Amino acid sequence: MLLLAPSIGIDSEAYLNTIQFIVSTQQNDSFYAYNTIQGPLRNHDLHCIPAVSLRHSACLIALRQEIWSAFLNQRTFRLPVCPNNDYTQFDATNDFTWTNRILVWCADLLKFCFGDSKAMTLEERSERWSTLKQFDLNWVGNKPLEFKPLYFEEADLSSGRPFPVIWYQNACQAVGAQHIELSRILLAVSNPKLSRLGLSARSANLALEEELRCIIRRLIGLALSNSKCPVMSVDAAVGISLCGEYLSHPTEQKATLEFLADLQFNHAWPTTATSLALKEAWQIRSSS
Repeated sequence: MLLLAPSIGIDSEAYLNTIQFIVSTQQNDSFYAYNTIQGPLRNHDLHCIPAVSLRHSACLIALRQEIWSAFLNQRTFRLPVCPNNDYTQFDATNDFTWTNRILVWCADLLKFCFGDSKAMTLEERSERWSTLKQFDLNWVGNKPLEFKPLYFEEADLSSGRPFPVIWYQNACQAVGAQHIELSRILLAVSNPKLSRLGLSARSANLALEEELRCIIRRLIGLALSNSKCPVMSVDAAVGISLCGEYLSHPTEQKATLEFLADLQFNHAWPTTATSLALKEAWQIRSSS
């Protein structure tokens, strides 16, 4: 299994106690549940915001923040995720609920990769991984029409375009698509069937590196193509900090560093540590 490179110097997680207090007010140890994450119905009176609705919105913000922090620090997801989410269910719903479902799935994968799997037998890990993989399989074959890009164009290094162009109708859909990709990183590196020893181990690792490269390209492409939603650049930076070292082409590497520099300059998200770590990793890989 390839090791992901942890990001450093990003977040001290000082907010965590506050977030945990907010979630505890839900009086529900399984608040982040795939089938109920849509939350309470909104009041038709736009000037009336029910307290339960406000708490739910705060908890959704906490979900996003905790996902970022768990990725960057490579630790388990610490908020309560429903222990028996059924990812075989794929009933139709609106864009916002779909994206929230994706976020719950991503949180569940973080718990598996950096927490629960350590105490599992190989058979248990394989069964749990297959359960989580099922959502990705369903998404590939049956994704909602709204989550199919309005426009897609492959990357073309010869034209100076290192990342694909992927347009979505709104930010909600684009954020959902990005978290599909972030979750695929976790699925890829935690696959219990991945060969670690033997004649097939090298080819399996090379295939894994290529898969991670493709995911990073899509993450950055999504952020650049939907630039009206700045938070997507942060999502892409999270992915870059994990496995951006596998980008091997100089044009891709230069564009990635420019992307990180723009994120720090325009939105004050600290990326200097990640950029330095990438340069060092690329140098080591090019000389090996």
